[in-house]
Amino acid sequence: MSSRVNNNPFERRQVMKVNQEKSRPLPPWMSRMRAQWVEETVSETVKADNCLFGVIIGPGGSTMKELQVKYNIRVLVPRKGSKDEPIIVEGKDKTLVKDAVLRIKALIAEEKERRRVTTPVSQTLCIPKALHGKVIGLKGQNIRPVTQALKIKIKFPNKNDNSDEVTLTGLPDQVETFIDVFYNDCDNNLDEEENGMSSCVCGVEGLNVKVGLGC
Repeated sequence: MSSRVNNNPFERRQVMKVNQEKSRPLPPWMSRMRAQWVEETVSETVKADNCLFGVIIGPGGSTMKELQVKYNIRVLVPRKGSKDEPIIVEGKDKTLVKDAVLRIKALIAEEKERRRVTTPVSQTLCIPKALHGKVIGLKGQNIRPVTQALKIKIKFPNKNDNSDEVTLTGLPDQVETFIDVFYNDCDNNLDEEENGMSSCVCGVEGLNVKVGLGC
């Protein structure tokens, strides 16, 4: 099969022109600038989960632009969906590059904390089944004020279920506050009541406490 020969002079000239443009060397001043930038540029990387890149870019790229202007650096953020690629910070001033990196790390840490405190979590407590009614109170009068104040949900097992596990759901700080209050009350009751008390060792993330009837 013979190859097609282009006999059109105009098309041949256009192809030659494109090839010449592709192979045309950069002007000397541009080559010097590129070489100087590569030679003098300081580069550092910042690792972060892909889902956190948005906090560095900002709405419409505003945060990234602000960083670049303030620290006179260039920030290269991996494309969405990239894996294990770090954020690259480049600049000619080593101090400014390091300052920019610290600021970027601070923004990432702030976003992580914001997500932590605003994302509901569930935690399981071990409370003896015999004490569930006392914890709840008549028609929920004991537990309701606490759950409403802290805006958490507490799920007890069904009456026919002998499980001791009680599940708390809410914002992390609120859940921890409930646990602290609950166990402080238990400790106080243990100190005050020495008779008629049944105890059980319960664990919360490795913390062992005794729960008395007064709880």
